[in-house]
Amino acid sequence: MKKLFLVGFSFFAMNAMAQNINFGLKAGLVFNADKGAVKAFNGVIEEKGKGSVGYQGGAMVRIKAGGLYVQPELLYTAFKNEFEDGGETIDVKKSRLDIPVNVGKTFAMGLVQVQTGPVFSLNFEDTIDSDGINFPDADDRDKISLGWQIGTGVNIKNLNVDLRYEFGLGKTVSKYVISEFGEFQTENRSNMLNLSVGYFF
Repeated sequence: MKKLFLVGFSFFAMNAMAQNINFGLKAGLVFNADKGAVKAFNGVIEEKGKGSVGYQGGAMVRIKAGGLYVQPELLYTAFKNEFEDGGETIDVKKSRLDIPVNVGKTFAMGLVQVQTGPVFSLNFEDTIDSDGINFPDADDRDKISLGWQIGTGVNIKNLNVDLRYEFGLGKTVSKYVISEFGEFQTENRSNMLNLSVGYFF
């Protein structure tokens, strides 16, 4: 009898836990407002660049507990900074793996959400495109960076529309040695507005 009770309780607990865990996929746009900087050993080539629109996509998990939820995600993110030097356009393209972990709460019968939390970024590619000419990946870079997100969103059944502002807690530096430009480094700090659409299964 005792064993039967334990089996029944375990089944009930697992079923309750499963109801509070939702897996999903998401994709969207990132609006990179960071101007960045390109710095050579002889000074600054272009202190103020301009940001652009990038994209991200990946998977997410929402775990509900005690009226709150925790939502870790795994996202591929790509964006760039644009610079001009001597009439040439230089695009510094960056790719990274983002791991945001947001804590949030829903209101209005689950329709509206607010959230905040850290985002850990694994920076794995920094390439340069100068007027259609692609140069190799950075020789060295800050492989890990840390930011913070705050945002809101709406939930319509299994559909989730999410808007977040992300700011970096430090600069990310990449170093290059290219014969055409010499030795230099790029700097950027996350300053992004992320708009995504997701679906929980």
